[in-house]
Amino acid sequence: MSQEKDKSEGKMDVILFGGSFNPPHIGHRHVITTIQTEFPQAKLYVCPNFVSPFKQKERKFTKEEIWNLCLTEFEGLLSPKVILWDEEIKQNQISYTIETLHTLQTKEPNQSLSLVIGEDNLMSFQEWKSYEEILTLIRSLLVVRRFTKPPETIPCPSFIPKTKLIVLNNALVPMSSTHIRNHTPEEWETFSLLPNTRSLLLSYREKESGMKS
Repeated sequence: MSQEKDKSEGKMDVILFGGSFNPPHIGHRHVITTIQTEFPQAKLYVCPNFVSPFKQKERKFTKEEIWNLCLTEFEGLLSPKVILWDEEIKQNQISYTIETLHTLQTKEPNQSLSLVIGEDNLMSFQEWKSYEEILTLIRSLLVVRRFTKPPETIPCPSFIPKTKLIVLNNALVPMSSTHIRNHTPEEWETFSLLPNTRSLLLSYREKESGMKS
C-alpha cells in the first residue's frame, strides 16, 4: 500500500474531523490546515463532542466553554468549506461517530464521506462502536501523523482494508489537550494556543478555581 495520497484520486467531498477539543490547540489547527491543503475542494466538518465514549472521566470544560474556545482558536480558518458543527456537543449523552456519520450523510446527501483519525487511535479503531459499518460508510480513513515522521510507513491494522487508508504526510506537531489541562499556564508552550484562546482559557480556569474556593 502506498501511504501517500494519490493526487489523481485525491478528490474528497465531505470530511469529518471529530474530537473532544478539550481544549482546542495548535495541533487541531494543524489538522485543519493540512486537510485544507491536501483536499482543497472538500468540505470539512469540525465536530467537537461533549461526552466521548473513551474519555468519560476526563476533566471537562462546559459545552459553552468548549464551543467558545473552538470558535476562538479556529478563527480565521472557518469558512463555507470549514464548518464548526455542533451535532455532538449539543448532546448530553455519549457521542458515537457512526451516528454522527449517519446524520452527516443526511445533511450532505449524494456526497462521499471520509473520516479523520489520529495515528494514536489507529490501532484501537476496532474498539469504536460499529467500526465495520463506519468503514463501509466512508470513502477513506485519513490518518494524521502524531509521532511517525514522514515518509516512514505507519503500520495498517489487519482489520482496516488498505484501500480505505490514506496516511497524510503532515509535519509533526507534538501538542495535546491533556498537556494543557494538566499543566499550569506557565508550563504551556507559547505557540500552543492563539493569544485570544489562551486568555479565554485562563478566564475559564480562574472561574473554576473561584467556584471551588
